Amino acid sequence: MKRDEAPQDNIAMYHGGRKALYAVADEGKFEITQSSGWSVEEMATLQAVDEFERLEREAYREFSEGKNSPLGVWMYRRRMSIATLSQCSDFWQWSINRHLKPDVFKRLSPKKIALYCDVFDITAAELFNPKEPK
Repeated sequence: MKRDEAPQDNIAMYHGGRKALYAVADEGKFEITQSSGWSVEEMATLQAVDEFERLEREAYREFSEGKNSPLGVWMYRRRMSIATLSQCSDFWQWSINRHLKPDVFKRLSPKKIALYCDVFDITAAELFNPKEPK
């Protein structure tokens, strides 16, 4: 995109701020320019946030019913997928899938619990007892 084509839709999620984008200057070289956002970007981001909130509510319901561990609640609350959590925790994705099972989660070592707590930036008490989503 050219420098003068950078989106300037003043999207609400930027709260009046701007972000840097690379654009082509008049001389044909790349340079950094500012954008106040793009309405399409805002719509896609809001849809993604809505989906994570839906997944969090569903994970909490399943946790409350004893069908899932609290790990799923925290994963979605922190806007993570299994792949993202795997990258952040160094657990294999198949391990995380196992840890989502309540009986497996209850047997996790203190070291593994501490690792999840570090990733989510919470205490062990919070990990085991997530609050109901809003």
